[in-house]
Amino acid sequence: IVYKVQCKETGNIYAAKISKNRIASNSQEMIQLSREVNINAGTRHPSVLKFIGYSPVDDNQQPYPIIITEYAENGSLHDVIELERGHLLTFDSFTATKKLIIIYGIASGMKYLHEHNIIHRDLKPANILMDSMLFPKIADFGLSKQIHENENSKTLQSLAGLKGTPKYMPPESFKTKQQTKSGD
Repeated sequence: IVYKVQCKETGNIYAAKISKNRIASNSQEMIQLSREVNINAGTRHPSVLKFIGYSPVDDNQQPYPIIITEYAENGSLHDVIELERGHLLTFDSFTATKKLIIIYGIASGMKYLHEHNIIHRDLKPANILMDSMLFPKIADFGLSKQIHENENSKTLQSLAGLKGTPKYMPPESFKTKQQTKSGD
């Protein structure tokens, strides 16, 4: 569940992604969440949603982890596309040029991630958030994978199975059962 929150000290607006499930500190879910936080916290690019902070517990000290990120006030690219399809888009500036800027922003963000050996593994319009100027922000690193240089540090768990949304996966991933940078 994602909430719009405001910092009391600064007045800045952020997004707070709160797990709807209790997560035990030693569970597989916590390992996945830890991976998401570590990958997102280590990125610095204008087209990647900015990581602000993390807490393993909610404000009641219950094990409902919270990830704080910058707030993207125009929802996802999926939302914008659906509004445009229904002729309900209220943005006067959603021109062909703006669409090219969005595509370039996504490509630039993905180039950055791949240069840092990060495979997103679930890139789709719903995981591209749009800021106030309709600039894209790559988000949701829950299925992402950092490619290790050390073969011994890989685990069978991290290599096994396909991750992501089948509708947006390249056909070769189904055949090879592997996900690569080019598949992103």
